[in-house]
Amino acid sequence: MKKSIGIDLGTTNSAAAIKKIRVEVLKNAEGDFITPSCVTVRKRLMRKPEFIVGRHALEWLRQEPENTITAVKRLIGRNFHDQEVQDLLKSGRLHCSLSAHSHGSHNSIAIQVGGREFSPEEISAQILAKIKADAERVLGDEVATAVITVPAYFNDKQKHATRTAAALAGLKVSRLLPEPTAAAISFGVDQVASDEGKTVLVFDFGGGTLDLSLLAISGGQIIEIAKGGDMWLGGEDIDGLIISHVLRETADQEGMDDIRLRALIARQEPGQRNRLLTELKLAAEKAKISLSNSPEASIVVLGLLEDEDGDPLAIEVELCQEQLEELLAPTLELVRCLVRNLLADAHFTADLIDHVLLVGGSSRIPCVIKILQQEFGADKVLLHERPMLAVAEGAAILSHRLSGVLECPACGGEATQNSPACPHCKFDLENYNLQHGLVDIVHAAAHDYFIRLENNSRFLLIKKNTPLPCSSTEIFQLVDAEQELVHMQFYNVVNGREESIGDLWLGIDHDSGPASTAETAAGMAEEPLRVAITLDIDENNLVSVRAALCGQPEVKVSGTLSRGKADEKLFLLLESIINEADQKGYSTYTVADLLCRARGIIRSIHQVVDERTGEVNENLFRQIAEKISKAGKIAEAEEAPLTRIYYAESMLTDYGMLIEPALQMQIRKKVARLREVDEEGTCEETMQAMEELAKILENPGLEAVHALTQIESACEICHRSEPDKAKRFMRATAEILAAAEAGEEPSLAQVQNIMPEVEEVLDQHARSIQKIHRGIRK
Repeated sequence: MKKSIGIDLGTTNSAAAIKKIRVEVLKNAEGDFITPSCVTVRKRLMRKPEFIVGRHALEWLRQEPENTITAVKRLIGRNFHDQEVQDLLKSGRLHCSLSAHSHGSHNSIAIQVGGREFSPEEISAQILAKIKADAERVLGDEVATAVITVPAYFNDKQKHATRTAAALAGLKVSRLLPEPTAAAISFGVDQVASDEGKTVLVFDFGGGTLDLSLLAISGGQIIEIAKGGDMWLGGEDIDGLIISHVLRETADQEGMDDIRLRALIARQEPGQRNRLLTELKLAAEKAKISLSNSPEASIVVLGLLEDEDGDPLAIEVELCQEQLEELLAPTLELVRCLVRNLLADAHFTADLIDHVLLVGGSSRIPCVIKILQQEFGADKVLLHERPMLAVAEGAAILSHRLSGVLECPACGGEATQNSPACPHCKFDLENYNLQHGLVDIVHAAAHDYFIRLENNSRFLLIKKNTPLPCSSTEIFQLVDAEQELVHMQFYNVVNGREESIGDLWLGIDHDSGPASTAETAAGMAEEPLRVAITLDIDENNLVSVRAALCGQPEVKVSGTLSRGKADEKLFLLLESIINEADQKGYSTYTVADLLCRARGIIRSIHQVVDERTGEVNENLFRQIAEKISKAGKIAEAEEAPLTRIYYAESMLTDYGMLIEPALQMQIRKKVARLREVDEEGTCEETMQAMEELAKILENPGLEAVHALTQIESACEICHRSEPDKAKRFMRATAEILAAAEAGEEPSLAQVQNIMPEVEEVLDQHARSIQKIHRGIRK
């Protein structure tokens, strides 16, 4: 029978567990409960790269640090231009290179290893794939689903990326569980009776993040009251502080300043430098762990650093607990502020907290424990017995709860979750689960969720700490009556700073062709349309959005947001062309053509990225990129092939009775050819086909038809702004048609009298500058 497990996908280490009658942490293939979150990528000639994960990757870290990736969790769901990512690059703690992903926007990130690029999701998937395989080996069965833990303060983009990594590893995620909540479950929610309640602050200080959750626990139920923390504060940063201290001390010992020592390191051959920094990082981490139980620790790295003369420089530094506390003083003050801010957000005070539960490796540091004892009292601060395994255990308990199957505690036989009694031994399962089981978790939104308005202001859709799942629908007005594109931008505010969580585009088809834009620009539209925008957040804190025009529900779009992936890259390319059109002031018909192309492009972009795995449809990506480039070239040339097609088809539809059948056939062939090459051909082929159609339309036998078509267009333009002129145009059309139907040639005087005025209207309209609106307002 397929199994469901709990996985703690950590920054430094990962673990898996399963709950049967009791919770069991699963050993990996190396016989360890913990798997280092470390991946080495080894190149193989003419073959796919080989991935080494876990303890063996740590061994390769010393030999090939430039091909080994650690702490990838810090990069997942981030983008290359994040300040924290740039700071990480400058710190020298990364051995591999980073860049924006070639198939992503500036909001993406790629890890460059061995001449190849990998997304953080792909690297995380390798860790999850090993955990899955190791669990299957132990359990002797397939692992199909998992509860995977994430920091409570992860944003939507990071959670979505974690889910993508799981899909790439062949795992279905039954729940993304906040790590502090998982720790509370492991701590024992069944220890709190249903007739009493406890308020617990979970302090989860791991390798990459500080995660804070305020929970109300009672009789197997957990309610997330508030969340806080810092996504860029963890054991990795403490290691960095220790390394900086060690380098300063080494410089003092050698009679040089810190800058000179760092310059020596920077000048070393890359392989040697990477090995030095790797050994220094491992030694610092070992010392940090040692100082949780010992008053002093040594950091020693020999034979890897040389001075300007090539003589070896030894790194030998002693570090005591008091020095570590001094190094961590700013960090500890930040921790104190984050804890106080969390309580303030929830309108709590320290005396209302029953327990402070400490989990995560960094929570064991004595000065960290001391600062929490100062805030809450020593009797309230509890260090989890298994701080490195607690999160995986809690995930396993919830995974068991969600699996639909349980094991009878009396006989071990399997039963469904809703069985009142064991089908094998009749044990009272209902009462047992009420007393001992995890009944329910009420999750809460980790952040405030906003949408950006036209004037660059923001509108709050969902407030932080709102119980999940939740949904918010708001009605917004487009900014212009002729608007055909809607660009919706969603973002969080995290620790007072805006963070994009993705965009969504909607194209509005007023009619079947580009002439619709010309008609609305002529004043056909009454007032700006309204759009209903819905933001949904599920129990995993994952966001999905929907938008539909009010009164026209068939004009809609829905799905997950662009999150720096290939779809966002294409949207940004399209937006750059639209911005260029606004800046250069293209004519009405050029804009009409561009808008018609944009609507079709937007529909296609929504299909580029697989929502489940994040994989890119390469062929479709290239096709759309080419169409966007072509749309830009055509607009820059001030041409409008789609408008020309619509014009020719209107002639045939409205006035075909005045065109010779043979000429009609020629026009239809040229229209079909132009439509074909416009869809599939190059820009040059499209221009050539357009010239061929234009040449056919110059046939002298079409003079009256051109006049009628142009008069009708002028009539539409004047319909609202100059109704008297529109009536004159309509009378002229009727007279010309009447003459044609009577078999008479239209009077040359009739056409000559009206056409100058018609041409003036059309010329003014064609030269009028159209801004391409895509914003919304409340």
